[in-house]
Formats: sequence, C-alpha cells, structure tokens
Amino acid sequence: MIEVFMENLLKTSLLGSMAIIIIIFLEKTLLKRYKNTFNYYIWLAVIIKMIMPFKIPVHLPEKAYDVFQNSPGSVKTVMNGGISLSQSMKIGNSTDIVAVSHNNINYLTILFYIWLVVAVIFIAYHIVSYAVFKNKLKQFTCDVQDISVKNIYSELLLQMKIKRKISLKVCDGISTPIGIGMTKACILIPGVSYDIREMEFILKHELMHYKRNDMIYKMLLLITMAVHWFNPLIYVMCREINRNCELSCDEAVLKKSDMSERKLYASTLVNSLRLNNDNGLNQNLITGFNNRKILKGRLESMLNMKEKKRGIILAVLIVTITVISLVGFNAFFKNDKNSEINTRGQFLQPQQVVENYIEYSNENDRNIIKNLVTKNYASIIWGRGSKNTRNIKYINYAKVENISEDTNPSQKEAYIKYGKGEINGVKEENVRIYKVEYVNVNWVLYRVKKIKWCTVIREDKNSPWLVDEWGEG
Repeated sequence: MIEVFMENLLKTSLLGSMAIIIIIFLEKTLLKRYKNTFNYYIWLAVIIKMIMPFKIPVHLPEKAYDVFQNSPGSVKTVMNGGISLSQSMKIGNSTDIVAVSHNNINYLTILFYIWLVVAVIFIAYHIVSYAVFKNKLKQFTCDVQDISVKNIYSELLLQMKIKRKISLKVCDGISTPIGIGMTKACILIPGVSYDIREMEFILKHELMHYKRNDMIYKMLLLITMAVHWFNPLIYVMCREINRNCELSCDEAVLKKSDMSERKLYASTLVNSLRLNNDNGLNQNLITGFNNRKILKGRLESMLNMKEKKRGIILAVLIVTITVISLVGFNAFFKNDKNSEINTRGQFLQPQQVVENYIEYSNENDRNIIKNLVTKNYASIIWGRGSKNTRNIKYINYAKVENISEDTNPSQKEAYIKYGKGEINGVKEENVRIYKVEYVNVNWVLYRVKKIKWCTVIREDKNSPWLVDEWGEG
C-alpha cells in the first residue's frame, strides 16, 4: 500500500510539473489574450489533480458500457465478468512487469516516511505561524470608530451582495490592509488616514477576495505544497497563483471602471505601498492589498483598457479533462452466464484472473473482486450475508514477484478427487492451479515472503475463469 501510494504520488508530481511548465509558458504567450481571472482559476485544475494522486473509481452500468462499445471508433476490450483486459494489464501479462524487487520496496517505504514527516512539519509550521501572527495582532486590534468608514463598508456589502459576516477592524500592528480568517472572517485596516475614495477601493478589494473564496483557494494551495514539498516547481506555481490572485482581484474591482477611476485605484495602491513594511505578510493564509514584488504588473494590468477574452469554452474543456483524469471507469456487470458468454469477446486467461484478483484485493474493490471469484469462495472471503468490504483474509497488500502454473498433477488431482472439485464436479481440463510468490506488505517496516497456490476453474469453455481457492499447497 505504501509503495503504491508513493508511486502514484511521484507520477502525479511529475505530471503536475509538466502542467506547471506548460501553463507558465502559455501565460506569457497565448493566455495573454485572456482575462486575469481565467489565468487565476486555470491553476485549480493542476492543484486538484496534484492533491489526488489516486483515481476515483466509477462503475458504469451495463447499458452505458454497451453504448460505448457500440459507438463508432470505439476500442473493443476483452471482458471477464466486468473486468477489461486493459485493466488486467495494470499489473501486466508477464512476471517481468509485475515483479517488484525487495530493495525497491524498502526504498519506497523509507521515502514514504521521510515524505510524511516533512509534510506534517510543513503544514504544522504554517498553521502555527499563522496562529501566532493572528494572536499577535489581537493586542493591536479594535473596532472601527469612524462612521464614514462604517457606512462605506455597509454599502459595499450590499452592493457586492455579500451576506456572510465579515467584521471590519482597525489594527495598529499592520501597515497595509489585510483579510484574515476563514470561519471568522475579518478585514483589518491600518490606523492611518485614507480619503473616502481610497478607503472604498481598499475595502472593495479585500471584500472581493472573500466573495471569490480566495481563502479556500489558498488553503488548497497550502495542502498541495505540503503534499509535494519536494517538488521545486510547486513553489513557482505558488508564486504565479498569488500574482494572478491579486491581478484578477484588481480586475474584478475595476470592472466597468473608466480610466480616471483606474488611475485613482493605481494611486491608492502606490500610496498604500509607501506605508507598507511587509510585517508578517508572508503568510499563505491571508490576503493583502499590497505586494511590492508585483506592483509593476498590477499597474500595467489595471491601466490596460483593452478587452480580453473570458475563456469560457477553454475553461469548460480544462474542467472536463481534469475530471476525466481523476476518474477511473470500470464496467460493472451482472454476474450471470448470459452477460459472460463470448458475445462480448474472448475471456481473460486464467493467469490474468489470478493477477487481477491480487491487484483488486490490494485496492479493496469488492465490486470487481466478486466477478473474479466463485460464489462459494466469495462466501468464504466475506462470509454469507457479510457487509464487510475488506478482502484481507488471505491477501494483505501483496506485491507479486512471480506467478507460474503448477504442472504437478498431484495438486490438480487432490482438488478434483478430494477437494472442492468432488463437490462442484468440475472437469480436469477446466482446472488451473498457479503458484504465487509474493511479498506481504503493510504499513510498518515489515516484509514477509510467501508462497500460495491459487486454483482457478470454469464451468465449461463458454464460461469465465474464476478463482475458487487460495491457500497452502
């Protein structure tokens, strides 16, 4: 399980790195024609994909699968009680593909614990530093006394249709306006004098961050950074997202504004920066009005009156691709003979059934496992009427080293004459016995090499191969 997680994490990080490089390149070329809001939210696709290294299994009904199979240009797959041949290839058709060396397992396990420790330290550091920063500001914070500021704030809440409670306070411990808090949202303004128009722009900017749920966005970004702390491109992505966050917020505030209003907004930003000493504003969980590092880009953007594309069609396409990349589709069928006959194509070979049984036992996918085993064996695994979905009675995260057919006639003879074969009446040509060599893997640094024998049977040549027995030889 640890090894599977680390493999998926590293693959996801690699794919995420490629996406980061591509988006940064496009932002400097093609995406210049699109609004800053589009360039801001496009990063969400990368974040969501990188937070979820595993695919979400979705089981399609038989009718839906039929539509796909019969559509023009569709690729026919080999089915066996709801398992496609492409799925069986997840662990390969040969032992060379499925083999994982003992040393590799240890390396991945060690890497996992290093990753986990650093990830926990990373997230703990940011949470603690945020809490310390927030508590430090409390001693300098008080309610707003200026009636005109209160009136402006109330009017903006109505104008922007913000119904959630966001308090407004004055804080002498800061030199620039900030938004802080998710559940108890609060906008803090420094104890300096602004004229009415400047105050309106400042408050509207901070309220816009809350209206767009930028705090949640920042939290997702922080989680992504914690998960992929080892990837240097994550920090490049963080910088780009924070830049686009402010640019898109300015864009939203200045929507439908003329040049004179834009110049006044720019002047407000510059004047506010003169007072800003960046005290503690490196926090990832706050929003701020000022950022010296991106001042030039913000001024150029807010004074640019050229109409840009919204990118709705492109956004829908990106969302669709992201959702598809997160979902793993499995066709799910009734386990009756009519749905398993050769009209859907050739059945899986018995060794592929064994490979799939181990693979999906590792993934704890009962919907697929029950189509790989006989009814009798299913009752042994889960118990009659049991709702338990864990299939760990005989397999506990097995990493296969070798699967080979047992040609010793005594094993097959024992099954047919003295074992279950005596009860189910299966013929010799419909019985295969495989020797499975694997390493039992769990969540601790503990490895046990094991050998088991897996008996696979079928009713006749028009029936699928199914696992009927797993145990000692």
